Amino acid sequence: MESQENRVSRLRDNVMENFINGVTLIETKGKAVGQVNALSVITTNDHSFGAPNRITATASYGKGEVLDIERKVRMGGNIHSKGVMILSAYLASLFGKEEKIPLTTHLTFEQNYGGVDGDSASMAELCAIVSAFSNLPMRQDIAITGSMNQFGQAQPIGGVNEKIEGFFDVCGIKGRTSKQGVIIPRTNVHHLMLRKDVRQAVEKGTFHIWAIDHVSEAIELFMERPSGIGMKKLPSDSVIAAVIDNLDKLRREK
Repeated sequence: MESQENRVSRLRDNVMENFINGVTLIETKGKAVGQVNALSVITTNDHSFGAPNRITATASYGKGEVLDIERKVRMGGNIHSKGVMILSAYLASLFGKEEKIPLTTHLTFEQNYGGVDGDSASMAELCAIVSAFSNLPMRQDIAITGSMNQFGQAQPIGGVNEKIEGFFDVCGIKGRTSKQGVIIPRTNVHHLMLRKDVRQAVEKGTFHIWAIDHVSEAIELFMERPSGIGMKKLPSDSVIAAVIDNLDKLRREK
């Protein structure tokens, strides 16, 4: 199996080399606003492997639209566009029930030159948008994969093993810490069949896999504070409280 892997892994080696020499920008430490590490699978005729992608979201005064740059330039497939529309509906249900959201969001996959499809990045995109709305930074030592429905529930995706192993390898390239890890939908847990080195790192507590049921759990992991989603009494230090404060301030000023 190792010999077969060596024969067919040339593309993977080239992709990983771009992380080594800095051609592909990625952070596996620190925090950033509106920036998240999503996970994708690259497939050839006889090989599949995972690699992280940086997704960014920026917000400016507007009419509450989520502008998908991939869709605008015709690099996004129909399923990806559906995922963005679903997360837009969820955002509207959180922040736009009584008044319009006074922000327009621009969303993109950075350094994407070959197109993107599938909805497995929709939770990642939602987290990046909430970070941009709240101005709260997100951990860059965590990557996430998973789609979501209009109620924020995490839905299973394909290629979960390759995605986890891809981020694990990039963490090794950029420098390991004991807090790095990946967020996946709980419904993908029974698909896990990871490489021995990844399993050993998880057992030692030097790499982590969080299985979640709802996107609010991902928000809490990324921002290290209560999300406030679904709570009857909203904590003052919650992510939702920060978003509401920013939106109310914009509405008063305009």
